[in-house]
Amino acid sequence: MKIDKPVSFFKILWKYTLGCIFFFLSANHCTAQRVTFNKGGTESKNYYEEIPYEFINGVMFLTPEINGIKRKFIFDTGAPVQITPELFNELKPEIINRAEITDATGNKTSLNIVSITALKLNNLSFTGIPALVSASSLYKCWHIDGVIGSNLLRKSIVQIIPAKHIIILTDDETKLSINKKMQTPLITGEPQSFPYFNMQVANKKTQMVGFDTGSPNFLRMTAADARRFKNEDAFEKISTGYGINHMSLLGLQIPDSLYRLKISSLSIAGATFTNVVTETSKSRNTRIGTKILDYGIVTIDFIHHFFYFEPTANTVDLSEKLWPLKTIVADNKLIVGVVWEKLKDQVKSGDQIMAIDDEPCQTIDLCDWLSGKVDRMMDKQTATLTIKDEQGNIKKISLTKE
Repeated sequence: MKIDKPVSFFKILWKYTLGCIFFFLSANHCTAQRVTFNKGGTESKNYYEEIPYEFINGVMFLTPEINGIKRKFIFDTGAPVQITPELFNELKPEIINRAEITDATGNKTSLNIVSITALKLNNLSFTGIPALVSASSLYKCWHIDGVIGSNLLRKSIVQIIPAKHIIILTDDETKLSINKKMQTPLITGEPQSFPYFNMQVANKKTQMVGFDTGSPNFLRMTAADARRFKNEDAFEKISTGYGINHMSLLGLQIPDSLYRLKISSLSIAGATFTNVVTETSKSRNTRIGTKILDYGIVTIDFIHHFFYFEPTANTVDLSEKLWPLKTIVADNKLIVGVVWEKLKDQVKSGDQIMAIDDEPCQTIDLCDWLSGKVDRMMDKQTATLTIKDEQGNIKKISLTKE
């Protein structure tokens, strides 16, 4: 089974942007060639490679070799392969297509798609891999050269072992330790073989989700899917919020209404998670992110079309306390992104955060934010924020995690 949509997409979801960065790859139905990244691959047979990864703030980093030099890439199953303009200028690869993109804020531009002639992960060589040439201030903060995406992985079995910080790539399942009782069918499709599977929500219905290592969340549910489950008693609405909960390649999203939900239980490949808290997003797909790696081993079998999750415990309780607002960076200023119901009369989305417990925040920029500086400053149960509103008025508000 394949998912074949007139408008396809990829995204990178960052924890500290509190949402998604989307590219909607689209083609004019009359004149343009359909965009696909599902080309190229490896000629190797019976291969087995253990590839180390670095895990920072929920993001996975690899060091592939291109043009004889080790590079720093993000590992993102929710995206196609990408390279930065700087690497493009160095490699001068063939441009094979061009894609019009619309990010999650509605801004539009177009990007080149190139063919990477040679890329190595350990001793495994890949040739003819399509890659999007994309630039982002996020990439500059992490000093990365690109993204390893699902189109490169689509002919392999991929096992992520978090305890060892390794990713195994193989074409032979007998070389892996897999519990076949903990499996669910895998679905992939155009344009980049993004992996999907079904999870069961509160013993009610199944929900198709993407497995997205570009997302450091556990679960990000779309507003559309939340509405579908509304009459099924599958979740409890904890709070209503308003504001900006994600940043896109070309700018911030338009402020919107959001919901914080609590799912009593859900099941992934036979493993049970209870008290799952998620926030709705305006994205096109509900996704499971790298937070799941805190609880077990993930195997994506692109060859035989199965997704496996082998948990360290049969049932995992994800209960947590949360702040009544969320932060985001705009114009290198730390601002209030989302305001949840409890604070709606005290602060507004867009208000600047001047200090956290009297520690100044005026100089916090995007790179500080992505490095987790704000999370570290708020790694406590209570906090006092100094807020400046759009009229320039300054006040302090007290917050408690609940």
